Amino acid sequence: MTNITEGHLDFKSFERAIFEIMCRIACALIRHYLEWMDLRIMGTRDKNEYRYHEKRETTIKTVMGEVTYSRIYYKKTSGGYVALLDERMGIKSDYGLVSENLAEQIVHECADKSFRKAKSSICSLTGQAISAMGAWNVVQQYGKAIKDQEDRLIELNETGSTGHLGNVSSRVLFEEYDDVHIRRQRPRRRKPGTIARGAKKIGKKLGKLPMHVGIAYTGWVGSKDGRHATANKIAYASFGKTSEFRGTFETLLNHRFDMDGIEHRLTNGDGESWIRTAAEENDSFLQLDPFHRSQAIVRAISDKEDRKLLYEAIEKKDVDKTLSTICELAMDAPDEATQKKLTKLYSYFSGNKDSFLTWYERGIELPTPPEGINYREMGVQESSNCLITQRMKHRRGSWSEIGANNMAKILCYRSTIGLDAILGTLPEPMPPEPWVEPWSAAQAPTYDGKGYGADWLYAQMPFEQAFKTNGREAIRNMFRLRPLSEVPFVPAPGVDKSCFSNK
Repeated sequence: MTNITEGHLDFKSFERAIFEIMCRIACALIRHYLEWMDLRIMGTRDKNEYRYHEKRETTIKTVMGEVTYSRIYYKKTSGGYVALLDERMGIKSDYGLVSENLAEQIVHECADKSFRKAKSSICSLTGQAISAMGAWNVVQQYGKAIKDQEDRLIELNETGSTGHLGNVSSRVLFEEYDDVHIRRQRPRRRKPGTIARGAKKIGKKLGKLPMHVGIAYTGWVGSKDGRHATANKIAYASFGKTSEFRGTFETLLNHRFDMDGIEHRLTNGDGESWIRTAAEENDSFLQLDPFHRSQAIVRAISDKEDRKLLYEAIEKKDVDKTLSTICELAMDAPDEATQKKLTKLYSYFSGNKDSFLTWYERGIELPTPPEGINYREMGVQESSNCLITQRMKHRRGSWSEIGANNMAKILCYRSTIGLDAILGTLPEPMPPEPWVEPWSAAQAPTYDGKGYGADWLYAQMPFEQAFKTNGREAIRNMFRLRPLSEVPFVPAPGVDKSCFSNK
């Protein structure tokens, strides 16, 4: 203990020294246990299936530090090589040579901080030293694992093999959609003068690209302090085509909810065409988001008395009165700029006339909610966008399309259903059966297999090397034309024929 405290006069450095010592001890214990387990597996393995090949050394990064250990590789009789220790302990290379616990720690740190700050936190809170690029690589591999599970889920949904999924039952499902504009990162190795898809070129930077965000929930749960939180919430976000986004999100809803029991689907949006298409495809009631409705009024009309006229018409649920009031204000506009704003407001409201009123304002009757759940006015999408914006926006950063999709998936799943709910919950796909091209008549072998114990099947014909008389040639022709079981047998005179009956 005296040697440990030498040179550490304060508790901070002393604590750090003890922590590093214990991490080294833990790494040594892990190494000894893994190598002991490998020897135990070697003694209990199926020696006919797994043949000893060689011993290899590898290093895995853990929360205590790097652990270097040796394990045996076996050659399988059926073909290929395998390390039985990795299979037994569940050591996978999905995130590189990083343990699952350390990978989750890195992902959670990177979801809250920049990669450089996350690197500092990992190095100070664990016994592992990692770079910012190393943390970025782990996040990309983690996002790729989530994407693979989503693809597998889509495959199961298309084949109708998702009967075990969708354990949340509800008669009403609330859905909300919006776009979050994320600054794009300039792609490398791109020809001069060209820009990425959907991005505007601004000097040396690329403009923002909308990321589609969708949430779904079954209602609200009240708390003692009077606040309300959404129940059974799931969120999803991604770049790309709207059709792919809608298809993946619909598959996630099937994974989360019992869609056969849904009687009413309500969709809240800002009036974008892709949101309207999604509502029509799902036979859902579409309504204009109250926040965007009020935001459009505030941006177009500065006078409070004029705003009051519109709010009164909306409160009376009179859409025609609202549109006529905007026309009157546009005709009496003092300048051309104000008139353009009012004209834009009129076009926005008239284009969404059929969805202008909310489900509550329209008086739609919903089924009685379950105990502890209540139904309220929709409009929580803007507050839910903070799942994306707090990490991916307003930090003077830019994202590639793949990196943004990976981070968005992690942020959405972590804050709603949890990362464990999407990772490792689906059955592994069955390996495809190897396709063997059929042999032609010229390529077909004369016999199959090795023929152990059946050499007589391939023996020479009788009298093959002998002198052939007419009798011998007749015998050879008899065996050549048909098998022995089909050769007729005539008993000798005086022998009972019933002895040779099949009965």
